[in-house]
Amino acid sequence: MKCVVCGKEIEHGHLCGKCMAEREKVVKLNRFEIVVCSRCGSVKQENRWISKDFKETIEDMVLKNAFITEEFEVKDILIDLKSNLVIFSGSIAGEDVSVTEQLNFNIKKLSCPKCSKEAGGYYESIVQLRAENRDLDEDEIETAMEILGDVLEKEKGNEKAFVSKIERKKEGVNIYLGSRNIGMKVSKMVSKRLGGDITESKKLHTRIDGRDIYRFTYSVKIPEYREGDAVEKDGKICIVKNVQSGKGVDIITGKTVNIGKDVVAARREEMKGGVVVNVDESAAEVVCDDGEVVVTAKPFGAEIGSEVKVFEHRGKYYSFLKDL
Repeated sequence: MKCVVCGKEIEHGHLCGKCMAEREKVVKLNRFEIVVCSRCGSVKQENRWISKDFKETIEDMVLKNAFITEEFEVKDILIDLKSNLVIFSGSIAGEDVSVTEQLNFNIKKLSCPKCSKEAGGYYESIVQLRAENRDLDEDEIETAMEILGDVLEKEKGNEKAFVSKIERKKEGVNIYLGSRNIGMKVSKMVSKRLGGDITESKKLHTRIDGRDIYRFTYSVKIPEYREGDAVEKDGKICIVKNVQSGKGVDIITGKTVNIGKDVVAARREEMKGGVVVNVDESAAEVVCDDGEVVVTAKPFGAEIGSEVKVFEHRGKYYSFLKDL
């Protein structure tokens, strides 16, 4: 048999592959609409909003809206957004062919549920970050913000994974979150990293379809002491080594001790450096960086020439090895 147009021999039918591609509608590409969030750029697909590359979205929509005849075996689709053309490449009746179709679509911009809630100040939980009897350190706040960012990144597909507001207050920081579950996760991770206890409370916000809707507050109270601070425990002075696990070191015996809600004897920034110039079995003489000479109980591991840190507590001086 021969093609009725070009005369080329063919196995069946009345047109060869190239002539069929030229004369018959082997591909029909319908007009389509893409719904994009005007705020975050996520795309609505069926009933879901997802974060997706725009070109990838176009490709998916082309595949959904292209009607291809059985004879045309498509192997590749090339989309040219500059000229709004789509090139379908493949074969018909064993012949390589390509068909060009006009890309015809419109973009509809809306606000996705996540952005709508975020813009409206919606929140389900508050994480309150506080420190016992002191102000929060900037590095503690920074650690909490890093934890918050990590949790939100892992919850990226959750439409409630957003921060409505962050308040810096004199007494600490309040983080308003779109999800109760995320608030719980953030508070637990902050407590694990910085130490301290979590107190959970809830307040009735509204009623929907006869159901009570609550807002939850997770208050994280970081210990008064920080790593490097000195605390008094059962009459003994210890240096805090690990806030998370509540571990310290006795400055006299060098033994590890458990720290609870013990009194802070000295802040790390209040301590000054010094050098041991004389030492016996029970005491050490220390020349401080500012020239002051003090006598303290002999700190664990001290020798003449040892570098120490010195502080005063209740009228007495104490010292401990700088690298304790």
